[in-house]
Amino acid sequence: MANDSFEKDIETSKELPPKLDIPILKYFWQSNPLFTSNKNSIPRFLRRIKVLENFSDNELRLFSKALHLRQFADGEVIFKQTDIGVGFYFIYSGRVDIIVENDQTVDDTNDSKVNHVVSLDKMDYFGELALLQQQSIRNATAIARESCQLLGIFKPDLENLINTNPTIATKLLQAVSIITANRLFSVTNEVRRLKYKIKQLELESAKSNE
Repeated sequence: MANDSFEKDIETSKELPPKLDIPILKYFWQSNPLFTSNKNSIPRFLRRIKVLENFSDNELRLFSKALHLRQFADGEVIFKQTDIGVGFYFIYSGRVDIIVENDQTVDDTNDSKVNHVVSLDKMDYFGELALLQQQSIRNATAIARESCQLLGIFKPDLENLINTNPTIATKLLQAVSIITANRLFSVTNEVRRLKYKIKQLELESAKSNE
């Protein structure tokens, strides 16, 4: 795994990648559902993202001006566990693996044990806590697969939206809050399921020892 990550480079240099630049007429032409050749365009992509469904077409256009499109090579590290989070990402193409490195070592080489958590595909999103927390620390590592493309929005972009387009900023923060709540709900259900399974195993063990 690489020593540095895309977000670490941003945090160090304070320079963001280039923003999207889609002229207004081109944006609305590409977003038109009557033109099937535009099905892979960024405007059509944004319209299909469920957490952005409350955005109007013009709000999505304005929101897109705050986004950055970047290509990642297969195996490139987007951010590493314990990095300071700076961006929230939509997967425009390809795949991203989310992994967690345990603190415990597995052998005498002091290498951390790596656990694969989930693979995310096109139209998935990740990294949302970076927009909600100050000095947010990444709790997992994100690695690009299959030469993926990501649409990212960073803290400076959100701050600019708050000043210039507060309605769009509010809708974005609402979307991020929904994502966070849904993830928390999933984790809570998983913890409940595991507790039930442990309880069943304890009961089975007690019966076998009678």
